[in-house]
Amino acid sequence: MTINKIENLNNEIENLKRKLKIKEYHADKGIVRLIIGEMHRQEREATWPILEEFKPKPLKGSVIIVPTVDIEGKVNISVINPKYTETPAYKTYCKILEHYKPDIVVELHAFNSKFYQSLTDPHRLEKKGVPSLIPYEEQPAIEDQVLHGGPPPYAKNKFREHGSYITLEISRNYTEKAKKTLLSILDIIVKSDSPQEIICKLTERYPESMKKAKELLYKYL
Repeated sequence: MTINKIENLNNEIENLKRKLKIKEYHADKGIVRLIIGEMHRQEREATWPILEEFKPKPLKGSVIIVPTVDIEGKVNISVINPKYTETPAYKTYCKILEHYKPDIVVELHAFNSKFYQSLTDPHRLEKKGVPSLIPYEEQPAIEDQVLHGGPPPYAKNKFREHGSYITLEISRNYTEKAKKTLLSILDIIVKSDSPQEIICKLTERYPESMKKAKELLYKYL
């Protein structure tokens, strides 16, 4: 690669950092954790305040927080839809992956409560090609929930190790309880040194939920 091409790529990444308001937190050498929000529009009002409040303190490695990849706020396609890979948001996401080369990715979404049953449908793998999302805690109020899942189809082959790619979903009308649960999960991810350690710590805290999620993800991956 020529010097000019390298300079152009570096300039493009710096522009993306400014546009996307990317925040970087670095400690000693270690793994890179990428936390990314707003893969498509209508999630911003829920996810941005949480990512703004979250101030990670990694003991080792790095934490990269990307509040959005949908710069224009126009993408309204589910990430499990094959057409998502044709969107500008996905292309931006790919550039971020290429630049940071994360060991662990956390994809943060905010769901509309009316789609809760579809997201947690036990037959979702057969119907839509991805496993159902699992609540960390069984609660009657949907707004109290945080849901756990694995990689979307476009990332499945790249992140095959259980725990290397985690999808988190929180209600757009989330409660303080849900926010605290989500922040504690993110803190576990930040303070773990490997995907295996993340899964181990989450399993200690949420044994039944993680057992279900593990079984579903192994079938999927």
